[in-house]
Amino acid sequence: MPGMTAYCGFYELCSPKKGEYVFVSAASGAVGQLVGQFAKLLGCYVVGSAGSQEKVDLLKNKFGFDEAFNYTEEQMTPSSALIEM
Repeated sequence: MPGMTAYCGFYELCSPKKGEYVFVSAASGAVGQLVGQFAKLLGCYVVGSAGSQEKVDLLKNKFGFDEAFNYTEEQMTPSSALIEM
């Protein structure tokens, strides 16, 4: 079910285009990590948020997110994360 949720939500509802910026909240969850990988395959710049440094490392090193941050440690919003880049 997470795969269908991620696929339909990303491709059918978002209609992303190559080069766009994609923010994924709860990016280390089942749906979030798939959305991030779909976005990378499409050529998007992907930023994800997660609740621990271990999960942030996983997003960047294993799942290929361009940027990720720990929302419990950093006072950052999705828009400020994109601006900072």
